[in-house]
Amino acid sequence: MKYLRNQKGNSTFYLLWLLGIVALIFVLTINIVKVYVVKEQANLSVEQAALAGTSVLLETTDKAVKDFDAGPESVAQKALDGGHSISKLIEDKQNEYINNGDDETNAYIKAANDILPPRLDKHPLLKMALRDRLGVSGADISTEVAAVVQDVIAENKANREDTTIEFSKVKWRLEVKSTATFESISDNRYITYFLKDIPQRGYGPVLEYLESVYSSSVIL
Repeated sequence: MKYLRNQKGNSTFYLLWLLGIVALIFVLTINIVKVYVVKEQANLSVEQAALAGTSVLLETTDKAVKDFDAGPESVAQKALDGGHSISKLIEDKQNEYINNGDDETNAYIKAANDILPPRLDKHPLLKMALRDRLGVSGADISTEVAAVVQDVIAENKANREDTTIEFSKVKWRLEVKSTATFESISDNRYITYFLKDIPQRGYGPVLEYLESVYSSSVIL
């Protein structure tokens, strides 16, 4: 009987030990899943923020082109382009891309990349109009771009204080880096391998025409 009682005690011990292991594995699994969820959240945040910031640059570009079109300096350009303004040339090219399946934004970017560079070299005042709107040096991100990016970051519950915004003059695109915070459901003793703040970087589409805007000094 004593032997049987010992066996029963051992069985209880092993059962409790097994339950503890199962509970630990469960906690680790849940935390690992949360890490990947937060990582995807951070990735989505920075991608959306980069796209939102890029949309501001595109709107600014459109305004600069229309400024040029409305001025007397556009007369020579229209004469060279069959009477069409630059806005009209971009619109026509954009419609071509849309008809080929591109969405409106990507179609505008492709059209601007096609139409603007050769004309920026021919018409210095067009380059000046773009620089006036976008910034003389191209090195600083406008306050409006930064505000839009930070709003998107906040809406997606990423960390505004960890957000950096750059415009790459190598890739000619907006780049946003931020983090989202991972909060463990345990005391973190068993998952110290994972970072609490998970960094991600998002990229906007390439705006090739900006290379021509900032390629050289404007000569009048």
